Amino acid sequence: MTTVKKKKMASAATIAVSLLCCFITASTGSPDDCDVYAATGSSFTVPLKHELKESDNLKWFKGMRVIFYRRQKQVIMGKNDDVDSTGSLKLTQLTKDKSGRYIPEVINAEGINVGGNLQSVHLCVLDRVQKPKVTMTCTGNKTNVSFTCSVGQNEKIEWFMDGKQLAEKGKTVTRVATKVENAHFSCNVSNPISSEISLPVQQICYKPVFSETIFGISIWVLVGGGAGMLCLLCNPYILTCVALLKYERELYLQWSNQEQEQPDYYDHRYLQQLPGNTSNMAENSNSPSNIPKPGICTHCGLKRDDLK
Repeated sequence: MTTVKKKKMASAATIAVSLLCCFITASTGSPDDCDVYAATGSSFTVPLKHELKESDNLKWFKGMRVIFYRRQKQVIMGKNDDVDSTGSLKLTQLTKDKSGRYIPEVINAEGINVGGNLQSVHLCVLDRVQKPKVTMTCTGNKTNVSFTCSVGQNEKIEWFMDGKQLAEKGKTVTRVATKVENAHFSCNVSNPISSEISLPVQQICYKPVFSETIFGISIWVLVGGGAGMLCLLCNPYILTCVALLKYERELYLQWSNQEQEQPDYYDHRYLQQLPGNTSNMAENSNSPSNIPKPGICTHCGLKRDDLK
């Protein structure tokens, strides 16, 4: 008799523990079982997929606990604002303790469950992820570099190098320093409701003797900019030189045209020195009009046609 009582007590205790576990699971649940995710501080409405009548009685359960009860139009538990005009449950200012399974029940005036197996919703309330931070550590006598991402619990992590996603999914990424000399590493952490990416970080374990950057600017950019500035400074002088050369060329062409139009003055001067041709050569050579004129001899004043 005593043995039977002990067995009955043990069975009752087992059932009580089982029910308690079921209640805890139904109230909180595993994140893998969540139907809907919501952020802390936000609002969510659990839909009632049934058309209510004025004579219907509406109940909402969170797990096994009644949180709202309305008999026809009179609210017995909860507040009128806890549901909308369709009977859907309104949850505001969500906190993590509001995670759980929400179950509706509709019973008519005759006490018959007219809602049938109405769909329940397992809600999981999560905090938004914080902006992560990447820290860099030199290892192996500064030959290797490790990047570590600050990540919270149950958060997914992704790594990026110069904007391209890497295969690693852990908190730390390790590379040979010389192979990632100028690379930028960043990590993205996320959960079902939010995501954040860190600021990019560069390694400082390896530094080449000749740096390709000065004050963070590529040396080739500086060289190219200096060359361009030099061209701008020299450009006015180059244009001036080109203009002078062009001007001298025009003067030379004008002088050549005048030479072609005038007679051969050396031959004409020789003809003046022949017997019987004694003109005022000296007078003409000292005259103010001894300026070359097109087609006129500077020594005797004869025209080109007179020499033919």
